[in-house]
Amino acid sequence: ALNKYYPILVAELGLSIICSITLIIVYFIINEHRTLPGKNVISISCCLIVTYILLIIDLLWRNIIPFRICFVMGVAVHTTFLATFFWTNVMSYDIMKTMASIKQDSESKARFWKYSVYAWAMTFMCVAPAIAIDQIESVPFYYRPNFGQKKCWLTGQEAFLIYFNAPVGLTLAANCIFFAVTARTIVKVRSATTILAANRHQKRYRLCMKLVLIMGLVWITEFIPWITGIYYLYAVAGMLNCLHGVYLLIIFVCKKRTLKILFDGCVCPCSKMSHPTDRKKTPSLDTVTTLVPN
Repeated sequence: ALNKYYPILVAELGLSIICSITLIIVYFIINEHRTLPGKNVISISCCLIVTYILLIIDLLWRNIIPFRICFVMGVAVHTTFLATFFWTNVMSYDIMKTMASIKQDSESKARFWKYSVYAWAMTFMCVAPAIAIDQIESVPFYYRPNFGQKKCWLTGQEAFLIYFNAPVGLTLAANCIFFAVTARTIVKVRSATTILAANRHQKRYRLCMKLVLIMGLVWITEFIPWITGIYYLYAVAGMLNCLHGVYLLIIFVCKKRTLKILFDGCVCPCSKMSHPTDRKKTPSLDTVTTLVPN
């Protein structure tokens, strides 16, 4: 079956973990990334790291892991993977909010805690009912999550559709709405102001393209084999979805400005990793352009 693809999946998961850890390190050492958007990106990376570590353990030692441990691992994978998508929801909402109004940096810490409560509360609102339903024997087997039954996560197509794909789909739909509102705001700003330069507008459009990736369009490939019925497309979808950490690193770290700061820091370690003159004077623009590639 799909077992022959496990080594590839494990390698990709390991690569994503390395990329996610690299992203976190870069965001910690570069001062200008220590912002609210930066914290959101780090939160996504942390969730992916935990998810991918547990998935690697499952793929390598699934047959020898005791059921109770596998059950706990399955719940943990379900929790952290769902949290990843709710954090993308937070990110898209925050950019929409930042574009629509000017907020001071002093509010960023409070907003991050509010976002954290939202992301994890929504996650547990999805996970808790799944755990409860899994314990009810009167519920048909195919409509239960079946944590740890055949693998250390959800078991069965119906379980994935109900307990994972459905909430992820709703999250992606909300992200698309936020994306549309943000794009509309950008168009208004572009046509109504002469303060921002043309390249600033282009950067914001790149930000929208970046959001499309972060909102999980890559994950939509998981629906293709389910719709077409072509079984082996699950392996292809799995390979693509094991690389979320790589996508994050490319999108948020492999930027001209970030790489230049890292290079300057390596060439001259005594210099600071950010330059005061590079900081934007307007707090809201600084928040937005933190995630924008150069």
